[in-house]
Amino acid sequence: MRVDAGRIDRRSSRTTIAPVENKWREVLVDYREKAFKEKFADAAAQLGVSSEQIVSLKVRENVGAYHEYQELLGVLGREARIDHAPVPGNFQGKGHLVGDTKTKIIIVEHETGLEILYVAGSIASIVGLVPLVLQCWRAVRGHLRGSRHHDFPATVETRRLDSGGHLVEERNHGMGLPWSDSFDIVNRALLSAAEDIDGEMQHLKSAVADLVERVDAIEKRCAKKKPRKAAKTRTKKAKKKSKA
Repeated sequence: MRVDAGRIDRRSSRTTIAPVENKWREVLVDYREKAFKEKFADAAAQLGVSSEQIVSLKVRENVGAYHEYQELLGVLGREARIDHAPVPGNFQGKGHLVGDTKTKIIIVEHETGLEILYVAGSIASIVGLVPLVLQCWRAVRGHLRGSRHHDFPATVETRRLDSGGHLVEERNHGMGLPWSDSFDIVNRALLSAAEDIDGEMQHLKSAVADLVERVDAIEKRCAKKKPRKAAKTRTKKAKKKSKA
């Protein structure tokens, strides 16, 4: 006898999950991965990198009104002299390109919290722009909600695409201390970014080592060919002299 997406095992009186529910889970995972691929592709086009270089940092919390995001942009412009402009793209929310001529990130408005899209390995973004936005967001939310605002942040989520194009997600829960949250989120963001940079450096070191090895092999092959060419040149010169 079927019960919704499950079935009843009469021998044990337990409800087990039917394949139908597993299939719906797979469909949901595929949909989310597709949505994030589109988001990362649009962000990459705006930031001038590949989709695999984009990282999403999401501060998951309840945002009661979207004017809080406008206040954030205002603070960034007035206090930090950071430019911002609306940016088109499939970001699942209203996106804003934030930064200067050299360093840019994208912030996205969500009812479920602020999202920041930045380039993995961009030191200027990681140690400068991203922490600045997070601190301003903390200040704006604290000011608008007063001293009773204690829900920042509940969870910090980071998402990116691996080398195979699959979505990788990590969730870090807050420490639960109102006064430590702003420092805690920045530290986690910096740690995650530092790990990304370390991975990029290891990849670059491996690529450089491989390139050096290939160059050495080419030089060795060229060194072996040179004596033969020299010998052929001497032979040709000797033949010309004998004919003369």
